[in-house]
Amino acid sequence: MLPLLMLLLILLFLAIGVPIAFTLGLTAVIFIMYYSDITLELIIQQLYLGTNSFPLLAIPLFMLAGALMNHGGISVRLINFALAIIGMVRGGLGMVNVVASVFFGAITGTAAGASAAVGQIMIPAMKEKGYSPSFAAAVTSAGSSLGIIIPPSVPMILYGSISGLSVASLFLTGVPIGIAIAIGYMIVVYIISTKKKYDFKENPFSWSLVFKTFISALPALLVPVAIMGGILTGFATPTESAAIAVLCGIIAGLIYKQLTWSSFIKALNESVVNTALVMLIVATAKILGYSFSSLGIGRMMLEPIMGFTDNTIMLMLIASLILFIGGFIFDGTVMVLVIVPLFLPLVQATSIDPMQFAMVVIIVWAIGQQTPPVASGLYITTAIAKVSMLQVSRYNVWFILVLFIALIGMIFFPDVMLYIPRLMI
Repeated sequence: MLPLLMLLLILLFLAIGVPIAFTLGLTAVIFIMYYSDITLELIIQQLYLGTNSFPLLAIPLFMLAGALMNHGGISVRLINFALAIIGMVRGGLGMVNVVASVFFGAITGTAAGASAAVGQIMIPAMKEKGYSPSFAAAVTSAGSSLGIIIPPSVPMILYGSISGLSVASLFLTGVPIGIAIAIGYMIVVYIISTKKKYDFKENPFSWSLVFKTFISALPALLVPVAIMGGILTGFATPTESAAIAVLCGIIAGLIYKQLTWSSFIKALNESVVNTALVMLIVATAKILGYSFSSLGIGRMMLEPIMGFTDNTIMLMLIASLILFIGGFIFDGTVMVLVIVPLFLPLVQATSIDPMQFAMVVIIVWAIGQQTPPVASGLYITTAIAKVSMLQVSRYNVWFILVLFIALIGMIFFPDVMLYIPRLMI
């Protein structure tokens, strides 16, 4: 009964327009004060402890790196390189959109950053070539979800901070899975382009053009190489790699001569605002998690599930369903910080692979980015394309199907899905 009351209070606060961070904090304080004898001093201490984490320091650094990349002239060069590689294929501009999202996912670490950076260039370009605005928005929105699967991923940093899993291991696991999903997206783009007769092809393939665009995009391409290279070799932790990414962003912007002092200040402002939003949610979610622990909410929720079945696949399906429903209500950050800790004891008490469960959570988060009413990826791209969410959803459902296939594969065939990541780790 207590978990239901807390959920109803959270939904009530959200319905009347209370910001999510204050909703989480107020709910926690109300229930702690009413149902326990915990003092306010301990609650304030938990608020501080929520952000007092070295791995979380990577979040503002990666956000700053992404902002510097957006203001440093990198977008056009990465897209030109992707166009030279795959632009000659049927529906090539749509595939370029996906490849560009892979590049930006490996730089920004967030879905919103990838969708904004890629969408501002690719959506107008696709519309100009005759692609449906709804299709262009759907491809961009779907591609933005790669920003939370392909490292450096802010969601993976958050997950590592609450679960104790190595962020480096999460990063390595996300690389092949993200690339596989991107390939699935490109197959969808090809099929839809063929059906709708989007036969627009760019210039014929040319090695000289590939080389020319590669050299132009090289400073940008070195950023993910520096990040993952530092982690793989043990030269740097993910947090230290984030600092390296900031330095690379500054250098790349200076090389391209597009990172001016004013654009640098804008990048700082963007990263500060975005970091403040995330970290305030992290801090208040810590209080809510503390209230769950103090009031035994986790035990109340898990006992019925454990009494229903001890089959790991069924447990994963139930957990995925609850996470999926949570994704309809909450932003992915809240879902991971509030709902996931309730399931971590379940993972520890069974034979579920912790890395398998982590990837299930990340993929469900990616699905939540594409499904209203939260659907942050859709909101950005529909605004750029000037189309309704309903129009975009007609196409977007096929990209969501790719994510569902990845989710089912992770639940039923974890040894296959995690084979390459385990070799890498």
